[in-house]
Amino acid sequence: MDLQAVQTAFESAFHAQQHGREGLNTTPQVSGGTFHVAVRFQDVDTERGFDVVAEPLPSEHRSAEQLGQEVAEVVKRELMYGQLPARDEHGDFRRVVV
Repeated sequence: MDLQAVQTAFESAFHAQQHGREGLNTTPQVSGGTFHVAVRFQDVDTERGFDVVAEPLPSEHRSAEQLGQEVAEVVKRELMYGQLPARDEHGDFRRVVV
């Protein structure tokens, strides 16, 4: 699967200015066989956020466009919860796999 096409579909489906708060940063990137979106927000006392990761398998029956849109929907849904989680006890952000 063309992960650059997944990133393009994600960027078309998700616009941080429309779905987030001021200061919200979304960073989509392709690395190896993974498409990763880091969602971060710096509040008064700590950096908050989560990661959405897609690791498509060769046997998947989703198109790059479908996967990009699904990642965008996951990000939107997580942002609807309002309070972004802080890092866990190991210093990691919560990870959502699509």
